[in-house]
Amino acid sequence: YSRVNTSEIGYRIVDRPGDGLRPNEDHSPRREIMRDIYTVASQHCKGCIRLNIEVLSVDRRQDGSYDVATRDVRDGTQKTIHTGGVSFQVNRRIGRRREVDWEDSHLFRGDIFYGYGNAMQKVAYWGKSVLVIGAGAFAFENVRTAVEHGARHVTLLGRRDGTTCPKWIDMLAFLRPLNEQLMTHKSGNMISFECWQNCYKDAGLRSPKCWDEGLLKPNNHTISVSDVAFIAGYHGMFKLQVGEIRRFRPDGMGVELIDGSTIDCNMVIKCTGFHLNDDVPKLTGMSKMQPYGLLDVNMNYQAEPLLDGGQFGGGGKDKTAVDLDYGDITQEQYFKGLEVLRMLPFFKDKYVEPNGNPFGSGQGGPIVYLSNYFTYLMTHPEEQEALFKLSGTPPQDVVKLWASQIAEYQHLIMTRLISALGKAALDGNGQP
Repeated sequence: YSRVNTSEIGYRIVDRPGDGLRPNEDHSPRREIMRDIYTVASQHCKGCIRLNIEVLSVDRRQDGSYDVATRDVRDGTQKTIHTGGVSFQVNRRIGRRREVDWEDSHLFRGDIFYGYGNAMQKVAYWGKSVLVIGAGAFAFENVRTAVEHGARHVTLLGRRDGTTCPKWIDMLAFLRPLNEQLMTHKSGNMISFECWQNCYKDAGLRSPKCWDEGLLKPNNHTISVSDVAFIAGYHGMFKLQVGEIRRFRPDGMGVELIDGSTIDCNMVIKCTGFHLNDDVPKLTGMSKMQPYGLLDVNMNYQAEPLLDGGQFGGGGKDKTAVDLDYGDITQEQYFKGLEVLRMLPFFKDKYVEPNGNPFGSGQGGPIVYLSNYFTYLMTHPEEQEALFKLSGTPPQDVVKLWASQIAEYQHLIMTRLISALGKAALDGNGQP
């Protein structure tokens, strides 16, 4: 039942031009995403994919190549692969699921399961009163699934409010024009947000508490997208509630909350989040990386960050502090570097200015441009080695990386690189 949590174009990795062809369904279901991955793999990766293989470690040789120790999970066979480069395409936010339980759960007379990993495939929703625990994207996705499959009523219970929007709010963000900094016009943002607020009111749903604090979404949440939540709310079939479960009721037909109130239900879906994925440091021994993806020369890590206010802007609110080490860089070196940079024929000022995020929570665009970037680095070894050397000590935590920190670290690395260019020019009697 799973679908991507944004408009179709945000996860489009295959274009289908020509008459009689169309893009994927909006909020593409799993089968369409898997079909696109198969299409790409069949055209570009035939014979190069191995499944049921666990990576045990990645070690760099003195010549800069890598040994990748592996184990076949079917028979335990271990092998070592020698390769010139490694790219980790594993996630960061979604590691092992967070296991939760509550007192007297054995008394419950309905279904209890987690809202991911195909646990709901054989569940009968028809006529049920469903309680979804959590307030993130998986929680709202399970709300949609329950309503679409005949649930009588759904309550979403979280320790804090999540944020969801109708599809058209999400799609407009992709259709609206962007300026040179990849930002939409602020007055248009205000109009969209006012309409979004009215959707909550018209559906009879409580507005997210974070909006009162000037935040678009809670820390480490994305914005969920669900027409069904608002439609169901309007018809009295869906309710948003903030609270925590104390125990299951003795009658087996509901739960008691910490504040003493109760919720009737005969199905509980746990969407209680995940632990962070810390596999990459364990495999490589590296805890820091560059903000453009390199852990080392020819070793790349491509994964989504943790989601604070940096995901959708938000000024200085809900952003995670960073320690920036500029070393012994001088203003003279930096401004000389800018002077030299501006002499290059391809240079534009926007290349050293902050830019917005045109992809929202979609992963199609980042997959394409980050993959192309690492391909460029792999095929231009001298440029890559110079980039990694002059970038200095990698500043970015491999696991606990927040979205707002990426721009800060990119600015740090850009400053180091421009200053290195200026220092080289000054050391050469002012000549670039």
